[in-house]
This record gives sequence, structure tokens and C-alpha cells, in this order.
Amino acid sequence: MEEKKISKPSAEKTPSWLKTIQLNSWEAELLISALVLYTLFQIPDFLEVWALQSFERGSELHRFFRVIEKAIRLLSFGYILHILVRGIWVASVGLSYVFPKGIDVSSLKFKGKFNKELTNSGSLVKMVLRLEELSSIIYGISFIFFGTLAGFASFIFSFIFFFELIAPVMSDNTYLAGVIGILILFYFLLTILVFIDFLTNGYFRRKNWSADWFYYVAFFFRIVTLSFLYRRSLLVLISNTKGWKSYLIPFVVLSVVVGFLWVDSIIKDNERDRYYISSAAGDYNSANYENIRNSDSFLACTIQSDIINDNTLKIFMKDIGVFGGIHVFEKKLKGKKWDELSSDSISIYFNNRLSVKIDDTPINDIDWFKTQHPVTYEFGFTSFVEINDFEKGAHFLKIGIDTTGMQNTAKKIVDKGNYSLQTISNIYFIYDKP
Repeated sequence: MEEKKISKPSAEKTPSWLKTIQLNSWEAELLISALVLYTLFQIPDFLEVWALQSFERGSELHRFFRVIEKAIRLLSFGYILHILVRGIWVASVGLSYVFPKGIDVSSLKFKGKFNKELTNSGSLVKMVLRLEELSSIIYGISFIFFGTLAGFASFIFSFIFFFELIAPVMSDNTYLAGVIGILILFYFLLTILVFIDFLTNGYFRRKNWSADWFYYVAFFFRIVTLSFLYRRSLLVLISNTKGWKSYLIPFVVLSVVVGFLWVDSIIKDNERDRYYISSAAGDYNSANYENIRNSDSFLACTIQSDIINDNTLKIFMKDIGVFGGIHVFEKKLKGKKWDELSSDSISIYFNNRLSVKIDDTPINDIDWFKTQHPVTYEFGFTSFVEINDFEKGAHFLKIGIDTTGMQNTAKKIVDKGNYSLQTISNIYFIYDKP
């Protein structure tokens, strides 16, 4: 008896089971988006704390994971947009079932362009189909945006890691330093070629004279930039977009990624500005008190409580970037980073450059210690100030930067357009003297 051969579906023919999944993919998309979105909201904060605990402040690994945090937030935004579009789609599906004919233009009796607009807009079914396509595309390209930003971080990190690895060798061998310098320039040239190829949707991949050798270049950069994770999704999108519109896709991807980073930095700058303006005005701010502040509140300077029941103020001051910007111009620090300074050196520098007052009384010769915040794990400095000589009642702890004797360049860093860092924090407290 002759055996029947089981025919396998060809690669070009879509199996019926796959068609069924494609038609009902919105169910999986909504479920996965909701579950993943909930998880993604938790990851950035966890990742930030983990990176602070695991890696040296300012190290390349620490910076790499900070960019990954931003990439995850971008992915979260994409999933939020997908759920919103799917919500509109579900509503439209319901309306198309109840009112299959859609808008009854004749009953509205609109005239002129209003009538023409409704007539040309098409049926409700067409709207549902357009929303279906849009939501599926948003779901797919969200990961492309995430992968592009994560790939950029991976590319920068890999280059800096390699450079730091060979830097000690280069300093000891002039000839080797020259050879490595040439290799670095060659690497930058390849980077430019890959970037041009990306923006032109594969210019070097389409030419006979470059396809063979450029394949190995592209393969290397797929690993360095993590593009192997999202490359096929991007090619599917480009190859199915007709004409000049396909060339807009890489520019749109770059614009979204760069725009997101820009908006994210503006949001953080506004948060910082609001805090400093509030401090200059002497406003009561819960972010200044460890016992009542939220973990996600802006962190600059804090004390233990708004009501002090003992004779000591415990001050925590975040390692805000302004100090790094200023101490670059301080010859006494010789360009050292905070991590390279001892607590004694930091105390000397802070006592020279930091103004600490309770009301109008200067507090001098404070000992500052390098530490991490116990909740957010952000790096900073802690000091303990005795206040038993002050009267019982309301007081202000005023912390700012003393610009006396500073160079003009350093002063410009302190004095901003709408606030001055001569007042970093202005913390109101009640001293309930024991």
C-alpha cells in the first residue's frame, strides 16, 4: 500500500492557522501590552537603584543602564499609544456592528465642504480597518524605537569600554598608540558608512561594488548596535512602504528617539528648576524631609524631619552636577572627580564653596561624608549639625553656593536665568528643643 506524503506548507504560502492568528492578533496584542506595560512601569526605578548599587557612579556601565532606562520608558510610551488606538478600534467595531452603514449623511443635511468631507471619509468599516493597521504598526515599531535607543547605548558603551581598556597600554607605548589611533579613525569611518547606509535604506547593500565587503561591516555592527533584535521588523516596514515615504522611516525613527531624549531631559530640567525656584521663595516642600517625602520626589537636600526633636540636624545633599561643573575651574582640586577625593578634601572644598546657614547664622567647619541615600541610593554627602544653641521654634536651614572669589565661568554655572544656585535649598523646620 502506497504511503501518502504529508505535504508541508511552502514558505510563500501562509498556513491557515497563521491567518487565524493574524486576524485575531489584537486579542494577544492587548493582553501582552497590558501585562508588559505594568511590568515596564516597575523596571526603570528598579534598574536605576540596581545600577547605583552595582556600578561606580559615572562609570560607563552605570551610564549604559541609565540609557536602557530611557529606552524602556520609550517602549512604555509606545505600548500606551497602542492601547489607546486599540481602545478607539474596539469602540469603532462596536458601532460598526450596531450601525453597519456608518454615518447617515443624508439625515445630517450638511452643506458644502462639510457634506463632501463626510461623503469622502468612507464607511465605518474602512475606519475600523485603518485603525487595525495603525495599531498593529504601532505595536511593531515600538520595539524598533526601543531597539534603536538601546543599540545606540550599546554602540557608545562598547567603544568607550574598548578605549578605556587600551588607554593604559597606549600611554606606555607611543608606537602602539599611533597604530591604535589609526584603527580608531578607521572605526569612525566605518561608523559613518553604516549610518549613511541606515539613512538611505541600504545604499551600500544595494550596490554590486560594495555588497560583498560591506556585508561583514554590517554584520559586525549588527552585534555592536543590537540591531539583530529589530532589523527584520524595520526591513518589513521599509520594504512595504512605497516610494519616497520609505526613505522617511529611518529619519522618523531617529527623530522619535532623539526627540524623546530631548523631552525627557526638559521634564527633568523643569522639575529641578521648580524645586530651586520654590527653595528661593522659601516654600514648604515635603521633598526636603525624609519622614514625609515620596521616593520619586526631586532630591537635592534633605533633613530628617520637619519637626526636630533632638539637638542634631542630619543633612543629606545629593551630588548634583553643578558642583562637578564648578570644581572643574578650581585649581586646588586638580581636575579630580568626586570619587577620587577623600572626605577631608570634600569637607575643605565644601566649607570654602558652600554656604550653610540656620536663619542668618553661618555654620562653619562642617564635616561632610560621601554616602548614598538610604531609599533612592543616589550618591551624595551627609553632615551632622548641632543646633542646641538655637532657640525653640521655627527656623530655616539655608544651603547655597558661595560665589565669592569664583571665576566668571564658574559664576555663570551658579547663576541661572530664572533662579540662582546661591540658594539650593531653603528648608523650614520646627525645633522642638528637648
